[in-house]
Amino acid sequence: MKQVDNRETYMALYPKKGFAIETKTVRFTLIRNGIDFAETKQAFNDLVLFYFSVVATHPEGIVKADEHYKIYEGLTIPENAQYPLPFDVPQLFRRAAIKKAIGAYQSWKTNYDKWTNRPKRQKRHRPPVQPRSFNFNPTYYAGMWKEDTGDSILLKIRRDNAWVWIKFQYQGYDFEEDWVKASPTITLKGDKTYLDFTIDKYVPATGGLKKVIQEPGLHICSVDLDLDGNIATCSILESKDNGLVNEISRMTVPSHAKHVSLRKRDLGKVAVAMKKTGVVDRGFASNRFAKISRTERSEGLRIANIIIEFAHRHGCKVIVFEHLGNLKPKRGKYSRRSNTKRAYWLKDKVVQNVRRIAYQRYAILTARVNPKDTSRLCAVDGTEVWRGNHYLPTLLEFCSGYKYGGKCYATVTGWRGNSGLNAARNIGLKFLARQFDQPRLVLERKAQRKSLLPVRVGFDRITSNSGG
Repeated sequence: MKQVDNRETYMALYPKKGFAIETKTVRFTLIRNGIDFAETKQAFNDLVLFYFSVVATHPEGIVKADEHYKIYEGLTIPENAQYPLPFDVPQLFRRAAIKKAIGAYQSWKTNYDKWTNRPKRQKRHRPPVQPRSFNFNPTYYAGMWKEDTGDSILLKIRRDNAWVWIKFQYQGYDFEEDWVKASPTITLKGDKTYLDFTIDKYVPATGGLKKVIQEPGLHICSVDLDLDGNIATCSILESKDNGLVNEISRMTVPSHAKHVSLRKRDLGKVAVAMKKTGVVDRGFASNRFAKISRTERSEGLRIANIIIEFAHRHGCKVIVFEHLGNLKPKRGKYSRRSNTKRAYWLKDKVVQNVRRIAYQRYAILTARVNPKDTSRLCAVDGTEVWRGNHYLPTLLEFCSGYKYGGKCYATVTGWRGNSGLNAARNIGLKFLARQFDQPRLVLERKAQRKSLLPVRVGFDRITSNSGG
């Protein structure tokens, strides 16, 4: 997408009634052609350190949010300034450094106050000291850059103790037209330089979950995240005013088993290499670990996008997950424990990606519910389910003919189906319970057949449903 030089277009968005402002960062590769940014970065960090000492000496200026620049520039700019600037610097570059210095001071002050308020028995270590140097990447406010065409830009940089305008080319990717560029950051990583633009977008305000859940005919997408195999099973539920809930559609994210298989293969190779060397130093198998990390991030985005698009196609306003925040891998062999650890990480990453992308793209909210009994009870009648290797002998025969993939569940009342889908339905019902006292899932009854349950203590001979 080509960009034209329009200064007003590249200003940060202002609050607008009926809309929220979402922000993210896009990265472009800056082509330097032998021009070094080290002097510009060093000047920025020297200026941040200078203003950090000023802010630490006069922290009262932080309280007045609208007068940061007036107060601290008043202490450093005039000819008879109390703290004269160490070198000449453009105003916008200076103000970016002031903002960064205020943030650094507030971070240090928060850590120091936490240390101060600790009990005496926990004060064995030294208090947090003020930083003596910084390694920030310089932030460019509008005025330090201009004439951005989408693949070239003019930047003001510091060379040989002077500030000069230089034109650069950069490479990146297109983004949607409703996103607006704001201030970029010049990021130096090794021998590469990146132009990280902050972009803003107006998103229609939803009023929050409390308001959305009161809408009649609400569509929600409830998701059960499995830690292996078919990682995500989704169910689209529609709520009625009388508390009845209909299932409109269902979906299982495909091809995750292949990702798990490749992850186990790579971790197995790392484990074999560890066993051969006997000594594992810092940086061991770094290339293979980097590959594993890249594939995990890619898989998290792939799964999140499939869930979001599925929810959007069915007009969902909310995507619901379980709140599983205390999962820890069990002790065991390295490859098994490491695989479990990454599976837990991926589960959390999917939720984070869905929360961020769904709202930015379609203003879809994300919620989480208590996981208690979501897999243990049947979503239709609330009876306990039997699944996995814990079947009653008669229910094992009942599930032997199940042909729709995934782990089967069965109940003594005759319901059977995919255990992940049953959990997804329960997750959605738990969310709808915030609005209705007892939301009830209504499913169509399929062809009935003779019960497989014998007459025994605690059970009655019943007619079973083969659907569910």
